Parts: sequence; structure tokens; C-alpha cells
Amino acid sequence: MSKQGTRKEKLQTNYIKKGRGQGVGENYQPFIQAHDNKIASEGWLARHKGWKTKRIHHTLSEHERKYLYYCEWLDGVTDIREQWPLLPLERTMEIAEELGIKHPHQYGKPVVMTTDFRLTLETKDGSRDVIRTIKPREKLTDRTLELFEIERVYFAEQGIDWCIITEDKIPVNLVKNVEWMAKAKYLDTRPGVNEELVGLLSDELFGIFVKDAGQTPLINLCLRTDHECHLEKGTCMFILQYMLANKFWGTEMNKQIIREREPLIIYQNKSTQKLIHLA
Repeated sequence: MSKQGTRKEKLQTNYIKKGRGQGVGENYQPFIQAHDNKIASEGWLARHKGWKTKRIHHTLSEHERKYLYYCEWLDGVTDIREQWPLLPLERTMEIAEELGIKHPHQYGKPVVMTTDFRLTLETKDGSRDVIRTIKPREKLTDRTLELFEIERVYFAEQGIDWCIITEDKIPVNLVKNVEWMAKAKYLDTRPGVNEELVGLLSDELFGIFVKDAGQTPLINLCLRTDHECHLEKGTCMFILQYMLANKFWGTEMNKQIIREREPLIIYQNKSTQKLIHLA
């Protein structure tokens, strides 16, 4: 075995010992993380503080990042665990041999396979886990499909639903809107904004939006209100994002991309709909 192969083997053993690929919710640690060396990420390494888990999520491609935002928005998704390992390694090696497929190797040594997302869904029949692996259609090569077949069989043995998510199954407008408001999910990301300020301003700001009825560009309306209320520029825009991200207010998330230089119609959310449909 090469020195690189030995190093890779030790590295993955250490990942397991450190608890990677284990835990749930805030305590889960992705098996592969964005700061690991030599990850084939196409420049899309991203860290995102989870809306549901309140921990940092690690995505390694543009499509993974988009799907993460999609899952964050769905109320029926209660836990998101990315870079989930297929352990033990010996089982995926056995499946590969049974299927006549070459198992993934690096430097002549078999490596632990991972899948993109293990999701926990809350359904009318209780909680259940599903597996979603993300790949654009143009990258579904014969070799990729071989590796996915190992995944499919591995999870089928455990009775876990598994499928491939291609780009056409990710709602573009919704994802862009969630990304736009993502950092406003938590008030502590904006110095000077707290629950008391939101409580004092939210009703007034909502009334301004309703009265405007989508006539004035969003940025003009928010900056004008900042000025009239003697607030730092950007405060009202942040509060709007916070109220939308936390679903106190609503807008047509799927029909249009929210653009700050265009008008926006919002409404009061009376209740949060449980969304359990997942591609």
C-alpha cells in the first residue's frame, strides 16, 4: 500500500473515532467536512448554520447547497444529516462484489462511501428517515450510476427510502428566496436587533407593507422606514427577512424571486402548514 493509502486509511479511522457520521440534530457530525483537505468540491464548499439543527452544515457542491435550503424550508423535515457514511466499510465492499462493481478506492485502498443527505421526516404515521443523493443529470455517468447502485442496495437492506435528486427537482425560486433570508433566521446575526425591537416594529412595518400593496420597490420602502424610525440602514430589511424566514409573515415563495429593487406583497401567516411531500 502507498503512503497516501495508509494515510487515508488512518484518516477515516480517526473520523469514526471522533464521532463523525454519528449523532442526531445539533450533535451530528458530518463524515466529510468543508475544511477537510483535497475535497473535490468544484469551488462550492459552504458552511450554513442550520435552521432546524442549529449546527453548521457542510455542503460540497452547488446542488447540495440548494437542496439543503429547500429542506430547511419544509416543515415536515425535522433533521438534516449531510455527508452520511455507509458503514461498516466491509458491507459496501461485499455489496460491490455481489454486484460486480468496483468499490471506490483511493491510492489502492477502499474508502468509506458517503451519501449526501439523511433526512428525518415527520409524517402522519410518525417519524421516518429517507436518503437523498444529489447529482445533476449531466453528471450521471455510468460509473456514478454504478456507485449509486451500491448505495441503493445498502439502504434497501435497511428498509430506508433512497432516491437521486436531479436539478429539475429543486424549486429554483424557493431556494433563491430561502438563501436571501437565510442569515436572518437568527436575530443575533444582526447587531442592535433583538426580540424587543422586533416586537416594537413588526406590526408597524407589516402595516406599511399592506398599505403599499406591492407598489414600491422593497429597498425604498425599508430604507424610508429606517429613516423615519431613526434606525440604522438595513434594519427594516433584516426584520422583514427574519419575519419571513420564521414564517410569521408569508409571501409567494415559489412564484417569484424576491428582489430588493422590486415591490413585494406579504401577508400574515395564521398557521404554519406541515409540508411532508419531499422529492
